[in-house]
Amino acid sequence: MSGVIAAVADEGAHSAQPDARRKGMALRGFLAQNVAIGSAFGTFSVALLPLQEHYNAGRGIVTMGLAVAMLAMGLSGPLVAHLMARIGIRGTMLTGLALSIAGYVMLAFAPNIWVVLLAYGLPVGLGMTMMGPIPASVLAARWFPHNPGPAVGFVNMPVLLIFIPIASVPLLSHFGLTGMYLAMAALHVLFLPVITGIAEGPAGIGGAAAHAAGGGVPARQILTRPLFWAIVVAAGTLNAMGIIGSSNIVALGIERGITPDTAALLASIMGLASVAGAYGAGLICARIGGAGAVALIAVTVAIGWGVLSFAQGFGLIAAMTLLIGAGGAGVFPAVNVLAAEAFGPSAVARTLGLFTMATLPLTFLVPPVAGAVVDAAGNYLPVILASATAALGVAAIALTMARLRRASALN
Repeated sequence: MSGVIAAVADEGAHSAQPDARRKGMALRGFLAQNVAIGSAFGTFSVALLPLQEHYNAGRGIVTMGLAVAMLAMGLSGPLVAHLMARIGIRGTMLTGLALSIAGYVMLAFAPNIWVVLLAYGLPVGLGMTMMGPIPASVLAARWFPHNPGPAVGFVNMPVLLIFIPIASVPLLSHFGLTGMYLAMAALHVLFLPVITGIAEGPAGIGGAAAHAAGGGVPARQILTRPLFWAIVVAAGTLNAMGIIGSSNIVALGIERGITPDTAALLASIMGLASVAGAYGAGLICARIGGAGAVALIAVTVAIGWGVLSFAQGFGLIAAMTLLIGAGGAGVFPAVNVLAAEAFGPSAVARTLGLFTMATLPLTFLVPPVAGAVVDAAGNYLPVILASATAALGVAAIALTMARLRRASALN
C-alpha cells in the first residue's frame, strides 16, 4: 500500500527506533494479516464440496460464502479507517479478532447454509477487514517511514494460504466441518498476545491515522475521474477472477480426476503463488507503473485460465494455478500504486475505500454466478473460458490506461 505509506509516514521517526522493535511490529502485522486472510480463504476451497454435501446446497449458493465475506470487506473499508483514527490499530485489530472468533464458532455449529452465509458475511468478513491488509499495511508504514515498501510487501504476503489448506484436509477427515472451523477459532485465540503487543507507531505521528483516511481530497473529486472507473472495471474483474480461482480450484482439480487429498495441494500452491505475487507486483510497479502492472497481471491470468480449459494431470494444472494465484495477489498492490500515481499519496486510502465499494457488484455477484453456471453446465469449462476472455479484456483496458496516462489525457 505505497500510497497509504506516504500518508502515514513521519520522516523524522526512523532513526530513533531500534531495529528489533520496528521489525517486531512488522512481524505482528504480518501474523495478524495471515491469520485473518489465511483462515478464511485457506479453508474455503477445501470446504466447498463438504459444505455443499453437508447442507445439500448448490454450488452457486455455497460459493456465495466467500462472496459475502468480500462484500463485508468492501463495505467496511471506510469503517476500518474511521476505527483506526478513533481507537488505533491495536484496538481495531482486537475488535476484528473477537469478531472472527465468533464467526468461526458460528460456522462450526451452523444449522443450515443460510447461517453459514450469515457467518461469512458479518463476523468473518468484518474480522478479516479489521485484522487484514489495511491495518497491517498502515502499521508497517508507520514503523518504516523512510523505506516502507519492503515492510508493507512483507506484511501482505499470505504465507498461511500455503499451509492452512493442507492442514484443513485431515481436520475435515477426522473432525468434519465443525472441527475445522473450531480449529480456526482456536488459531485466532492463540494469536491474541501478538495483537495486544502492537504499538501504534513511533512518536511524532499524531493524527496520522486520520490523515490515512483520505486527507483533504473529497470523494467527488475521485469519483468524477474516468480513470477511477477504468480501475474499478479492470481491477474489480481481476479480483472476481481471483475469488473464483481460490474458491473453486480444489473442486476443479477433483473434476479433472485428481484425488481430493492431492487436489487440496492446489489451494496451497495458489497460496504460495500469492506470496510471490503480492511482493513481486510492487517490484513490477516500480519498473512499469501501476497500469502496466495491471496489464501484465491480466495477461498472466488469461494464460492461466486459457490453459486450464484443456489441462489434464496435476503438473499442468498446478503450473496454471501458480499463474492465476500470483496474478490475483498482485492486483491489490498494483491498485495501490495506480491510485497513488493518479490521485496522489494522500488520497490513496480514500480511493481504496471507494474502489472496494464500487467493485462490489463484481466481487459479490460474479463468483456465485460462476458457481451457478458450473451447476447448470455440469463442469467448469464455460467459467474457465469466460474468465480467460474477461482477463484479456482487462489487459486491453489497462494498456489503454497506461497509454493515456503517458499522454496525460486522464490527469
